[in-house]
Amino acid sequence: MVRKLMCVNITSKDSKRLADFYRAIGVPVYVNDEDYDGWFLGNSENEGCVTVWDENKWGPSCAGFITMVFEVDDLEETYEKIISQGIAINPPRTADWGGQELTLKDPDGNIIMFL
Repeated sequence: MVRKLMCVNITSKDSKRLADFYRAIGVPVYVNDEDYDGWFLGNSENEGCVTVWDENKWGPSCAGFITMVFEVDDLEETYEKIISQGIAINPPRTADWGGQELTLKDPDGNIIMFL
């Protein structure tokens, strides 16, 4: 029986750049130890997370792009933080399902959505 989701793996040709981008838009980024060659995106290693690996070392993780959805406390505050980092992004919008969404692409083309 499945106990929990450990992680979702993605790869990047520049994993540090990608980790720095996620840090800049407010996603917690951490590494277990100095010998680890991946970056965890998420709140803690005890919860499911996204792991960014070095594509040059491990090869591509998928044939296309993925969409990551993050829940935030304040969508407008998140938008302002991203703008303050000099990252181009459209303002939050009302989605077809009625809620507010904020979307952008990371440097590798993956879609990031904040709710």
